[in-house]
Amino acid sequence: MTSTSPNAPKQRALTRLRAEGVTPAAIDRLLVENRVPLVEGSACTFVYRGPADDVAVEHAITGLPRPLPLRRLRRSDLWYATIELPAGSRIEYRMLVRHGDGIESILDPLNPESVTGPTSTMSVLRAQGYQTPWWAQPDPSAVPGEVTEFQFRSRALRREAHVTLYSPARMRRDDRLPLLVVHDGGDFLNHAGFVTVLDNLMDRRLMADTVVAFTHPGERLREYGDSPAHSRFLTAELVPRLEEQMPLRGEPAGRVLAGASFGAIAALSAAVHAPGFYGGLLLQSASFLYTVVGREHPGGAVFDPVVRFVNAVRAQAQPVVEQIFLSYGAFEPAAQRNLAMVDVLRRMADEVRVVEALDGHTWTGWRDALIEALSWLFPGEHRFLYP
Repeated sequence: MTSTSPNAPKQRALTRLRAEGVTPAAIDRLLVENRVPLVEGSACTFVYRGPADDVAVEHAITGLPRPLPLRRLRRSDLWYATIELPAGSRIEYRMLVRHGDGIESILDPLNPESVTGPTSTMSVLRAQGYQTPWWAQPDPSAVPGEVTEFQFRSRALRREAHVTLYSPARMRRDDRLPLLVVHDGGDFLNHAGFVTVLDNLMDRRLMADTVVAFTHPGERLREYGDSPAHSRFLTAELVPRLEEQMPLRGEPAGRVLAGASFGAIAALSAAVHAPGFYGGLLLQSASFLYTVVGREHPGGAVFDPVVRFVNAVRAQAQPVVEQIFLSYGAFEPAAQRNLAMVDVLRRMADEVRVVEALDGHTWTGWRDALIEALSWLFPGEHRFLYP
């Protein structure tokens, strides 16, 4: 009679399945007893069950085949593919299932966890060690700030400007508070839980009490692509209006612009158009597209203004703010371009902090980095200890 040592490595689920026999009942047990995707140490296994001609994982993770093909386990309708991910990772994906000439993109039917973004809903893989951070979870004991909406006619944008305004719970009339202006405000509010993060960080005094203006774009790609009109809207219209109406500091050190992806380009562009007016920038997964030789680039015509802007900044970077916080996802295709811009950003600010998240180009990844960004740009009475 043999016994297994308690210290022996645990067999992976699919290895046990093969050893015990690949039967429909054994597959049923595997799927009942295990969370899908299978997470076993650093090994993460996508699983699909059902008839198909081909199955693959649709994703945007650099370093993996796109799409990632699944293999069918012999004599079964179970498909699988295993990848290695570092602890604390998180990725978003969908399944591609082919029947004949038709390919369907679907959520993973074996994985109940999904996240909704501005354009799609994605299944979520949490690698070993990833947990939703406390600052992203509603805390009934935290006193919430006040959220209001207002609109005004923007001469610069030639349209009605819509702004969602967050006022901290402890704000008083004689305060002089800093101001944070966030691009893509609706998406940050709906898909990154920004108000929950603000409530938690300010309640625990990890972030100074701050007024936050969430802006909502019109023609986003045009307004955010180094548009002088958009920069005038921020610097000559929105910020002065808020400083007249609210108890704000009204000085460069109290003004910070934030944005993700194309919105990060809009924030950086506005600071470049008004050097010294803003004190800080919060840039997340910025759409840094540039050319080294020639003018050809993979972004298409919509990125032409961005390429011209980033090329100009790379050629002649000038100081524009005191602080720049940059975060990006380690798994996103733009990770290397963000890293390549760090030296340029260091010439544009007195201090630069860079954070790499084990995620992709996602709203959740940007949310998870907010504690480090906001507690550094707006330090509270209590210190947040960086890992």
